[in-house]
Amino acid sequence: MCGIAAIVFPKDDAQNSGAIDRMVARIRHRGPDADRVVRRLNCHLGHTRLSIIDLAGGDQPMADPTGQYWITFNGEIYNYKELRRELEQLGRVFRTRSDTEVLLQAFIEFGEQALTKLNGQFAFIIWDESNRRFFAARDRMGEKPLYWVRTESGLVMASELGAILASGLVSPRLDPGAVDAYLGLLYVPPNRTIYENIFVVPPGHYLTTDLDGVQVRRYWEPQLSGGTVDDYREVIANIQSLVEQAVRRQMVADVPVGAFLSGGLDSSTVVALMTKSATRSVATFSVGFGDLIDELPYARSVATQYGTQHHEIQMEIDVATLLERMASTYDEPFADSSNIPTFLISQFARRHVKAVLCGDGADEIFGGYDWYRLALDDDRDRPSVFRQWITRFAMMGASLAARLGFCTREFARSRSEEHLRVSLRSRFEDPWDRHLAASSFLLERRPLRTGWSHGRRAYEELGNHFRPSPKVQGLDRAVHFDTRCYLPGDILVKVDRAAMAHGLETRSPFLDVDLVEYVLNLPACLRFQGERLKPLLRESCGDLWPESIQQRSKQGFGAPIGAWLRLPEVDQLVRRVCKKGHALEHLIPGVVHVLSAKHPQRTWTVLCLGLWLERHPECLAHL
Repeated sequence: MCGIAAIVFPKDDAQNSGAIDRMVARIRHRGPDADRVVRRLNCHLGHTRLSIIDLAGGDQPMADPTGQYWITFNGEIYNYKELRRELEQLGRVFRTRSDTEVLLQAFIEFGEQALTKLNGQFAFIIWDESNRRFFAARDRMGEKPLYWVRTESGLVMASELGAILASGLVSPRLDPGAVDAYLGLLYVPPNRTIYENIFVVPPGHYLTTDLDGVQVRRYWEPQLSGGTVDDYREVIANIQSLVEQAVRRQMVADVPVGAFLSGGLDSSTVVALMTKSATRSVATFSVGFGDLIDELPYARSVATQYGTQHHEIQMEIDVATLLERMASTYDEPFADSSNIPTFLISQFARRHVKAVLCGDGADEIFGGYDWYRLALDDDRDRPSVFRQWITRFAMMGASLAARLGFCTREFARSRSEEHLRVSLRSRFEDPWDRHLAASSFLLERRPLRTGWSHGRRAYEELGNHFRPSPKVQGLDRAVHFDTRCYLPGDILVKVDRAAMAHGLETRSPFLDVDLVEYVLNLPACLRFQGERLKPLLRESCGDLWPESIQQRSKQGFGAPIGAWLRLPEVDQLVRRVCKKGHALEHLIPGVVHVLSAKHPQRTWTVLCLGLWLERHPECLAHL
């Protein structure tokens, strides 16, 4: 895993020759093992390396034997050995054992069609010196980041926004629309950045430069429920095989590969299958956070069953200090509170290994989120007013009975979910709208930002970009949003920035392209069987799990932000960012008056934005 940077100049620009050095310095944490800059006529390329494959021969930027093509690459191509054999049969000769050279040779041989052959996580930039042509691409799911901007000096690209700014070639301008989206989603959607004049290469897209300027085109999109099934047992067997193949592929490295182990279904599956393929004891890592998150007993049971080299630790969280650290680690405002525990477990694992496998993506691919239950489309017509009132009274009665000890909390929760589902069904006919209402704050009734009418502007812009065609129906409309927006915009950003801050590579077997395409193409009625979450994963991999976790309900990795906000040092941060004269108050006048202890997530979201603005006040100059 690495950091990449590039600048394409329309003409030789000696005045800005130091820009690429500043960019590389800014992303050195992504590749602490080595860094290198190559200056070619009209193009400067930079790279910081975390050595995982071909430790001796994989240095970058790398050129082909003719010196015409140059590449700087971030990621891993898991099927590079198979692709190399195909290229060798076509007459290609290799000088290294690296996947970087395979990727470069594949592009030379197949052009943009090489992207359809890649199974991996990647962002890369290729410079064709003879034709003065620039090609860049990003992996299908958006595991690896890639940003770009066109300036008077030329085209600038990098792994992180901070490197773009470090070039000194662009003056960032805050995008109010991105702020609105952030306030509702807790993250900036993956089709844009927090700046109106800096852009992102979206997942599954490539970028080219030619006489017509910069062109960004899509090369892949998930296909949902397009297949048919004759034999359910064959489906389960195929999933077993594909998950095992994905884990085996992603263990390929010239350094030891460990695993995050929470004791949940996803990470337990990964660890169990790793031990089947490993030639040595697998290193697993678990972190407990006391009353916040303590999954150590579950993780320990998995580690014991599979004989892993288990590392665990209990950590105290210095919330205020880490909040400030997150504001600098994440180049954009980010209010998913699970970034803090993710940052800490990455820091812990990096003491022992350079790369880990994790369970990210399983919830989106196999249907593991509670909010899918709320989007169930079990009525053709909207619920009657009578049914809405019945479910409301049932919810209130169950809540009271639970407090008095006459029923379980689980029963009360189920009544609350039923009322919410009916309420959403009465308001929104489209499952896509119901999903956004259930999983975000975009349609909350009390606006946060002045002039932000219940999140309508951000909601409409998201709809223009992410609402699927009518061919995508039912719960697939919610899955479509999660795979195209939530997964790359929140989950993968969270993990990439938290892990790469420590020079740790994370790999996600559940995002293996063969597995993703097979599972998502299955009919929705197989992927969602009533209200049971992840039925296909449970049936295909359930025998791998210890009995203690087989019936575990889903455990989030969030934080008790209500309790955190009551800490004196955190409350002091809130007061600091909300005071008059602060950049936040300039952006959202009177923000302090819309904060309330009853809405801790709202306060947390504002706090993260305020801390981020402290580091980037210059982006407000044009407002």
